[in-house]
Amino acid sequence: MIPYSNPHPRGHAGSAAAVFSRMLRPVVVPHDLIGHRTPCDIFNARGAVWIKAGSTIPQSVGDPSYAGRFYCRAAEAGQISFLDPIRGLQRVAGDLSDIAARIARGEHVAVGELASLVRQVRELWAADADACLGYARLARFGRHSIWHTIHVALLTAELAAACSYEGDELESMIGGALTMNLAQLSLHDEMYELYGALDSGLQDALRLHPLESVRLLGRIGKFDGAWVDAVALHHENVDGSGYPLQLKGADIALSSRIVRVADTFAARVTGRRSRPPRHWNIMHAREIPMLVEHVFGADLLRLDHTLVRRLIDVLGRFPPGSLVRLSNRELALVTRRQSGLHNKPSQVYAIFDALGHPLEAPRLRQIGFGQYEIRGYAHDQLPKLPDFDWPTAWGYGL
Repeated sequence: MIPYSNPHPRGHAGSAAAVFSRMLRPVVVPHDLIGHRTPCDIFNARGAVWIKAGSTIPQSVGDPSYAGRFYCRAAEAGQISFLDPIRGLQRVAGDLSDIAARIARGEHVAVGELASLVRQVRELWAADADACLGYARLARFGRHSIWHTIHVALLTAELAAACSYEGDELESMIGGALTMNLAQLSLHDEMYELYGALDSGLQDALRLHPLESVRLLGRIGKFDGAWVDAVALHHENVDGSGYPLQLKGADIALSSRIVRVADTFAARVTGRRSRPPRHWNIMHAREIPMLVEHVFGADLLRLDHTLVRRLIDVLGRFPPGSLVRLSNRELALVTRRQSGLHNKPSQVYAIFDALGHPLEAPRLRQIGFGQYEIRGYAHDQLPKLPDFDWPTAWGYGL
């Protein structure tokens, strides 16, 4: 369960600042603070105070083998760590856009620049995966082609980590996702805005873009094999119907199959101008096989089914960024997952009351444990997302 300090009494909204004083968010304790007094309370994963303000942070916090996570009240977290994953994603989007523009102008781009962006994405995801995934699903930061590849990179991190990849191997897969369309970003922007079928010219360009992106990476410098495979083969299908090489099954590199599943999921839940997002209701979410069938549909024949199931398992039935209807009829945003089986939502951020009126101040709600329950999916009730400061839902930006 994601921790939560002193939850609101039912029916009491409080102010946004008051919510921040109760909400806990993950923090990365900097090494130079270890052995010194903590300026604020640090909580463990159960929501209990682990180190009281003014106490010395033990050396065990810096031990790489220590598996625990640390939390602070959102209003105080900046005293421990300035890391803001959501602003970090916005910076990555800006830097990737700049790199793409320089490539288009024929200017030099170094391997280290792309490697640095990949490392940043991994660190941001590791710091607060729920915030990164939820924000990437809801927000549109930068051009579509950039935002989409960042979303896919985050989903790739989730899936690759669930397959026990870490370190350099994990970063290579994230890198493949982040650069899979690098040679044809404008093509993907055009496809996002397109109504109707692709003409023959766009179809030909689409089928060529994986190898064009590989050639582009080759001109930049030397990249890890798993990274290059993920780019080259991210449109191959396990039934042999993909492109550019029509490979089948295990002939397709695992890194490519992982990125393929992540890419398909991101496309389904966000949609494009001519294709609405794929949403689901409480009935679809009742059983994981039913949910998998609903979200991926006919694509299941073309994807690695084991990886599809694993992604749904790790994201949960209602992943971060899902808009849901609660048992008290409030409309809320799923912000935090429980750890464990199927990663059920543990915390939501109510933004509309039972009558559909925007709440003057959002309300934190705990899911389960005799409190609130999710009664349905609500994205279709809000075809246009409200103008809302989404980062605050995860405890950032106030």
